[in-house]
Amino acid sequence: MKKFLTSAFIFAYFTTFAQERWSLQKCVDYAIENNITIKQRQLQVESASQNLQQSRESRFIPQVSASVSQAMRTGRSIDPFTNQFVTQNVFSTNVSLNGSITLFNGFGTINTIKQNETTLKANQLDVEQSKRDISLNVANAYLQLLLAQELEQVSLAQMEITKAQLERTEKLFKAGSVAEVQVLNLKSQLANDEVNVITARNQVSIAKLNLLQQMNMPATQNIEIEKVEVGTIINEYASQNPQEIYEIAEKNQFNIQSADLRIQSLQYNEAIARSALYPTLTLGAGINSAYSSAAPSELFRPDGTTTLVRVPIGYVGTTFDTVYTIRAVPNGKTEPNRFFNQMDFNRSSFVVLSLNIPLYSQGRTRNAITQARIQQKNQTYQAQLLRQQLRQAVEQAYNDMKLAQSNFEARQKQVEALELNFKAVESRFNAGASNAVDYNLAKLNLDQAKAQLVRAKYEYLFRIKVLDFYMNKPIELR
Repeated sequence: MKKFLTSAFIFAYFTTFAQERWSLQKCVDYAIENNITIKQRQLQVESASQNLQQSRESRFIPQVSASVSQAMRTGRSIDPFTNQFVTQNVFSTNVSLNGSITLFNGFGTINTIKQNETTLKANQLDVEQSKRDISLNVANAYLQLLLAQELEQVSLAQMEITKAQLERTEKLFKAGSVAEVQVLNLKSQLANDEVNVITARNQVSIAKLNLLQQMNMPATQNIEIEKVEVGTIINEYASQNPQEIYEIAEKNQFNIQSADLRIQSLQYNEAIARSALYPTLTLGAGINSAYSSAAPSELFRPDGTTTLVRVPIGYVGTTFDTVYTIRAVPNGKTEPNRFFNQMDFNRSSFVVLSLNIPLYSQGRTRNAITQARIQQKNQTYQAQLLRQQLRQAVEQAYNDMKLAQSNFEARQKQVEALELNFKAVESRFNAGASNAVDYNLAKLNLDQAKAQLVRAKYEYLFRIKVLDFYMNKPIELR
């Protein structure tokens, strides 16, 4: 029996404590890792990084391409080897390798690199802003779950007090010291307390579901959050005004910084559009060769030397004496004119420097410049709108914090007063000088005040966390 009890105790211990507790930071990390919006914005960062890499390569690395073509011609056609007309089936192969690099295009390439750099930084800041937004949402859901759990504990404590008072009153009733109505009133109060407990447990389930959804975790997952003891709430913003908070928040909000970078990006975009007004200087080079089945089967390759020979050029007089001239005949050897021999013999290369001067583009360049300026102005207004929204949000958050602070302090005083009143009523009730109705009313008022104090405490704490968010401070509970 002793072994059984020991085993049962150990099983109960590990069942209770084996489940890992989730801290706020762990919940935030999980939410960030599994948030689809953040993943999409991370892909935008990756795309912007690739665009930046490509624009840098276009400045220093030439564009290179190779081509190979195989053709068959029948009937009368031009032999690619001799460039003469032939009437036969001709199989030909052409191979080329070409490269080009832009030396100057009105600084378009340089401005494209700068634009891609600012776009990349803006996208990175968008990711950080999304992480901050998720952190605040998860922190709010975490606080709501803590609130619901604490309200549940308050409801359970209230029910236990009523149970104890009911047990005592039932004993007094059996002894004939109190009337039955006192017992019935307490039973009614106990039923109300049980309903409150069930309601509080339902609120815990709802708050936990909300936290799981904010974390993008399946609702079937069962997690337990860490219990955070919220003692004295430290409010660093009580002595500040909204303007001071806004001036700091403006410098620390990632979305504001991102909006300013996008203005710079569009300034570069205008410079890129303007580069089309300037000439473009391009350097190109290439090598190519060809093969033809109509070429002679043998090919004479000179070795660079010559031999002087007498060559008859006519006759003189009536004797028909032959007249000769001296000509230099190249020396060399005859080789089979196969595929690779032809490719080597027909090889040629080129280098070209081209200048393209724009004269008139049917207004497309001017339109592109105008559109870039319009986009730049629109983004400037967008940045101003974000600052306006931030200022209003800070003012609203500051006002909410002050109201929450006043409400919390008033609820504290209310609970202190109702606790003294309840103790006095309870003492009279225990002494038989007060009835159950007065007792239940005093207890109900105290229970409601305690619940409102818990709500006020977490509301006050959350309003401080909102200001921490705008100040770009770590969102943590303390």
